[in-house]
Amino acid sequence: MKLFLQTSSGQPSLALWENRVVFEVTYGQMQRLDYGVELRAALDSTGRSLEELSEIIVDIGPGRLGSTRTAVAFANGLAYARRLPIVPLNSIILLGAYAESTHNKPCLVLRSAARKQYHWGLVKDGRIIEAGFAPDGVIITDFKGPIVVAGDATPEHATVKNADWLSLNAVEGAALALLAPHLTPTQGPVVPLTDTSGLARE
Repeated sequence: MKLFLQTSSGQPSLALWENRVVFEVTYGQMQRLDYGVELRAALDSTGRSLEELSEIIVDIGPGRLGSTRTAVAFANGLAYARRLPIVPLNSIILLGAYAESTHNKPCLVLRSAARKQYHWGLVKDGRIIEAGFAPDGVIITDFKGPIVVAGDATPEHATVKNADWLSLNAVEGAALALLAPHLTPTQGPVVPLTDTSGLARE
C-alpha cells in the first residue's frame, strides 16, 4: 500500500493507494498538519497498519514551500524509519502529465513563487519540454500550439496565449494510475524543489 502526500498547492492531501484509492482526505488551505497523527487516523479508519505501507510518494513542489517542506521532512523520516522507498514527484509533472492525459493537449503548469511570480513548466508527451521562472507573471514559451493551463494562476494574473484555463491545482489520489510512469523511487532523502531552471533537461 502506498502513501501519497500532495502539498504544493498549499492545500495538503493524504491518500492511501493499493491499485485504487483506499483512503483520501484534503485539508484546509495552508493548514498546519502533524502528518504522523493524520497517517495514524487514516490507517485506523481503514483498518490497515503501518506495516502494510510499501512506498511513499511525495509532492516536492515547486509550490508553497512551507507546506511542501513539512511533508517532505515527514516522508523522509518515515522512509528512513520504516526502510521504505520514497518517490519524489514534482508538481509540474504531477499536474501537467495528468492534465495532458485527460485533456489531450500539452499542459502549462504555473506554481506561485510570490505575488505575481511563477515557476512554470510545459508538459508534452509526458515530459517537461520547457521550464522557467516568470518574475512578472508573463510566461515566455516557444510552443505555438493550443495548450491547457493548470496550477495557481488565473488569466488575470499571468499572461499566456492560446490557452484553456483549467480549475486544476491538485489531483485526486486516483490520478496515480495515470502517473505510474513517473513514479520512480530515489536513493536517499528527497528535498523540496525550488530551482526549476534545469527541469526541461532532466
